[in-house]
Amino acid sequence: MSSESTEYDEAYYQANGQADDRPALRWFTRLVGRYAAGGPYLDFGCGTGHLVRRLSALGPAAGFEISEYSARTARANAPGAQITTDTAELGDAAFGALTAIHVLEHLDDATAEQVLATWLRILRPGGHALVVMPDPAGKGRRLAGDAWMGFEDPTHINLKTHAEWRAFLVDHGFVVEREGTDGLWDVPYSKLPKLVDAGLRAGPCLAQFLSGRLFLRPGSGESSVFVLRRP
Repeated sequence: MSSESTEYDEAYYQANGQADDRPALRWFTRLVGRYAAGGPYLDFGCGTGHLVRRLSALGPAAGFEISEYSARTARANAPGAQITTDTAELGDAAFGALTAIHVLEHLDDATAEQVLATWLRILRPGGHALVVMPDPAGKGRRLAGDAWMGFEDPTHINLKTHAEWRAFLVDHGFVVEREGTDGLWDVPYSKLPKLVDAGLRAGPCLAQFLSGRLFLRPGSGESSVFVLRRP
């Protein structure tokens, strides 16, 4: 799988606010350190490289991107890490764990199937994948309505529910070891001041973030979060 995309360029990252490091990446890194069985690590769909840099603190880390802009930026933000735009350069059973943070919702089912087959190839037996995608059946979507964050990105072409993604992942060869959500973080969800709304709704999300664990039940937040194992 090798491709070049100009869709995910500098303007795309400026629009979605994900060009820079952000607190969620710290939580994802802690989840990998807690639930995965060691590296090397791969961030699949690594964007501008800040998660690759964080994963490097756990052990050798690399990144894959389809966007030449993203790959180039990731190489600058994660110096020393291999960043590739060609999955053929990712060796068989070369990784102990991978992350795919908000990747699968950008792919149609046929492409997602190819991606999962690639993960099975490049993960060693017993290796893990941390996978995150928006949940259109989650509480965040119900509270936000049509203003839900999952609808803001026109490249989100595959908004499956948590249950639908779970079935898709299992049907394509993975074991679900843990599943949950990131919680309600996209405040405000009402006409209340942002800090007041955060106090009412974001407490569980903050507690989970500070713990570095995954314990919020599926459907109670914004996104689906899966810890998968390659058999």
